[in-house]
Amino acid sequence: MIKHQLLLLLLMLCISISLKAQKSTKYPGWEVSVVTKANTAIDSEFMNEDEKEVILLSNLARVDGPFFTETFLKQYLILKDKKSNKYIRSLYKDLQKVKDLPMLLPEKELYDVARDHATKSGVKGYEGHKGFKNRYTPVMENFMEVGENIYYGEYTPVEIVLQLLIDEGIEDLGHRHNLLNPRFNSLGVSIKPHKEYKYNCVMSFGLLPRSYEDYIQ
Repeated sequence: MIKHQLLLLLLMLCISISLKAQKSTKYPGWEVSVVTKANTAIDSEFMNEDEKEVILLSNLARVDGPFFTETFLKQYLILKDKKSNKYIRSLYKDLQKVKDLPMLLPEKELYDVARDHATKSGVKGYEGHKGFKNRYTPVMENFMEVGENIYYGEYTPVEIVLQLLIDEGIEDLGHRHNLLNPRFNSLGVSIKPHKEYKYNCVMSFGLLPRSYEDYIQ
């Protein structure tokens, strides 16, 4: 009888351990299930690994802003020895309000727009959103709303997402608003060489009519 009780207790302990949320090793503190949910571009054949990770990190900020603050943002500020300013303080406040926004799914149409602009900007050495309307008019047949972020300089995927979220020097915080816009559900990312800044990353956002099935494929 005692033997059976011990076996039952051991079985219950094993079940309890298996039910505990697994933690990601690459993104400490984050549950594997959350990272998997955010990694919408994992099977994308048209983006490289850095571009896919930009989408993943953007989605982590959207799925749990407060925890993103405690992990990525705080660690980034420490590593960069970055002092607090009005942009950082406002980002803290904004992220506290972000929870379970729609995941950004990769879209080839948006990627093509981002790739073309990143390539041309890099070759010519210019910056900015000039020609935005002409760039996005062809995709507006399918997308109800679009937006664009551009990052310049040396990069890691984390650097790109954090710099655009902080959005220092941009008074209207347009890059941050795009990243945290609850209406956007689609994204294309392209990183290309730039003759002046070494690299540029273009993020093309969009609102596409979607069903629940789109998010569980």
